[in-house]
Amino acid sequence: MTTTHDPLGMIFAYRVFDLRDRFPEPVETFREALECLQSDRAYLPELSGDIVAYLRGGYAITIPAAFFLRRQGNQVVLASPEENERIEAEVIAWLRKAVSEQAAHLDKPLPVSKRPYTLDELLTQCDPNAADSEELRQWRAMPDVGREEW
Repeated sequence: MTTTHDPLGMIFAYRVFDLRDRFPEPVETFREALECLQSDRAYLPELSGDIVAYLRGGYAITIPAAFFLRRQGNQVVLASPEENERIEAEVIAWLRKAVSEQAAHLDKPLPVSKRPYTLDELLTQCDPNAADSEELRQWRAMPDVGREEW
């Protein structure tokens, strides 16, 4: 008897990104990730909303935004929650294919003992006293807007 391997088993978490990175914690399912983008917490998801599937072995696949963003005239809008079941089914089918195709090209992760670096070696390359970039200073100086003021 042969057992079928579901490629989705390689996915262990999803991560949601919006303009202000308000969802730092991973979620378990694509549906949860989509609902995060549709929530009141999301900041301009129609401009910068992304959902990434994280795979075992240290790999990631960005889910195309075309699944959950729609063009209406000159605007881009997030899909409504009423569409979630259909969107989820389409994304799951797409992910099965994408993960299967990518799995054939994925290298096996190196065991810690064979990695060419250690965490301590990487940390010694960081300068905690380095000056912030101009872009970062401007970002921090931006006043809160909209729902951030609540």
